[in-house]
Amino acid sequence: MSLTYPLTHFEELMLHQDSNAFPTNCFVRMRFRGCLDETGFRTAALTAVARHPLLHARVQRHRGRYHWHVDEPNPSITWCDQANDEQPAFRRLDLESEHGLKFAVCLHEHESELMVQFHHACCDGLAIFQVVHELLLAYAMQVDEKAGVSLPEIDLSLLQNRGSIGLTRGSFLRLASRQAVGLRGVWQFLTRKPSQLLPHRVPQRDEPAPPSFPSVIAHHFQPDVSAGVRRAAKLAKVTQNDLLIRDLFLALEEFRRSHGVHDPTAWLRLMIPVSMRRKHQYQAPAANIVSSVFLDRRAIDMEEPEHLLQDLSEEMSLIKHRQLNHLFLYSLWAQRMLPQGLQRTARPKRCQTTVVFTNLSRVFARSPLPRIDGRLQCGDVVLLSVEAIPPIARHLNAALGVSWYANQMTITLHHDPRAVSHEAAGELLGGLVRRMRESAKAK
Repeated sequence: MSLTYPLTHFEELMLHQDSNAFPTNCFVRMRFRGCLDETGFRTAALTAVARHPLLHARVQRHRGRYHWHVDEPNPSITWCDQANDEQPAFRRLDLESEHGLKFAVCLHEHESELMVQFHHACCDGLAIFQVVHELLLAYAMQVDEKAGVSLPEIDLSLLQNRGSIGLTRGSFLRLASRQAVGLRGVWQFLTRKPSQLLPHRVPQRDEPAPPSFPSVIAHHFQPDVSAGVRRAAKLAKVTQNDLLIRDLFLALEEFRRSHGVHDPTAWLRLMIPVSMRRKHQYQAPAANIVSSVFLDRRAIDMEEPEHLLQDLSEEMSLIKHRQLNHLFLYSLWAQRMLPQGLQRTARPKRCQTTVVFTNLSRVFARSPLPRIDGRLQCGDVVLLSVEAIPPIARHLNAALGVSWYANQMTITLHHDPRAVSHEAAGELLGGLVRRMRESAKAK
């Protein structure tokens, strides 16, 4: 009998959000010094993927409910070598007919590039970095007999309750009492009408994705700027994430003004994914153990940047203290109780979020792999840089990802070129980079 798992509320939301025009696909782009060995990579990919059932599963519907049907692992790998100019093309992953994970490797004269594409219904950002790290470990073990590393243990039983937030009846009641303050936020979420980043014609779901999918630009900060952001946050008695969110709000408003969009009372809304993992769940196979919180601000709320920073820090502290990150999952549970409720939530008729901002913090921080100048040595290659690329969606023109690797902070901007041109995306990212550099110099 084949292995199956019912989809969680969040997984089903990501499934319904997916469309030809806006694939609910995320990416990780990695660059290496040296050329990856094809045989070693293919073997390592099979080893890593086989450990994570949802990454070699298809979605089937039975009696109105969706289930994962787990197949034999058979990772899809596109291999382009330096002998030709072929570049991999990326298209939407259709979970009803294929698995939600693909690899594309491009070899150059002295470097390699790996693009990992995955469907958000399969797992979240932290989980895919777990898988990628296992891939690097398995690759090192394949090409270097003296690697001296091993794969971490995985507890497959944890997949059964991946959608649970682990509350007893008593703890639920205690949590609910602390979250009463969040009802105001729910009302604000429902009644406010956040603005799109830029006005544009919104494509229909069945239209094709842009030929350049995914349209991504990135900036890698020098270590002194990355360290400066940490110092500035400490001096202001806020978190680095608070500081980045403040700078992003200011950059968004500046960008809109430069494109002739200025409404002091228009709401800009950030969607911020937050991990819901408890300690034991870090041994779970790849899955979505995640929720989201939302922050709204207007131009009139940004006139004093220092006040904006403290205000955002207080709101984020309240969310953490009151555990308001549960509210999004509660709302999905309620929507699923209604006929086609999750479909309506996943396919809104108007803008619900201006920009997504995901902070994956430090990646590979505890890796047992050896390092050269802080960068992982994976057998015969060295990992130079990492870029995390979140998905975009209908009405949602831009998604930003932040990560730290080898004491270097990286920001990616995934944009919809039908709404935000490549030149405009460069302007937006450039404005954010400039503000972050200014923040890093603050005393």
